[in-house]
Amino acid sequence: MHKSYINIKNGLLFPFQFQILGYVFLFAGIALTVINIWASIIFILLGGFIVTAIAGVEFKNQSIREYNSFFFIRFGKWEKLGEVEKIFIKKIKRSQKFYGRANQSSTIRNVIYKAFLKFENGNTVLLSENKDKINLEEKVQKLNQYFNTEIVDYTS
Repeated sequence: MHKSYINIKNGLLFPFQFQILGYVFLFAGIALTVINIWASIIFILLGGFIVTAIAGVEFKNQSIREYNSFFFIRFGKWEKLGEVEKIFIKKIKRSQKFYGRANQSSTIRNVIYKAFLKFENGNTVLLSENKDKINLEEKVQKLNQYFNTEIVDYTS
């Protein structure tokens, strides 16, 4: 192993709509400080909880931790890092269906590339995901300096 510590943030725990709601709560909490301090504290805490919720993976001293972070405090259990078999990239097709008021629907389809770390015992851990395969491959190459293993591309 090359470095002793690496942290990978996988993404937000709440979807985009909740992120907007979190920022609305933060703004409302700041605006309410003049009127009602207790309501202000509740809105700021709730908004901060939503906005700072992040998922990720940490590697440190031959240990791994998949974590969820709230208010920049990480919650997760450290486990011994097993022998790494490979890093692999998969292509995932995702679709979302939206309905309008007149019961008309629109479907949005896109492709996402995900990089996983596979251990010899068969367990896998999500390292990163991206809509652009080249950006994901660059990130995986940097991570591979830590793991020093083969990178397998299952996208073709």
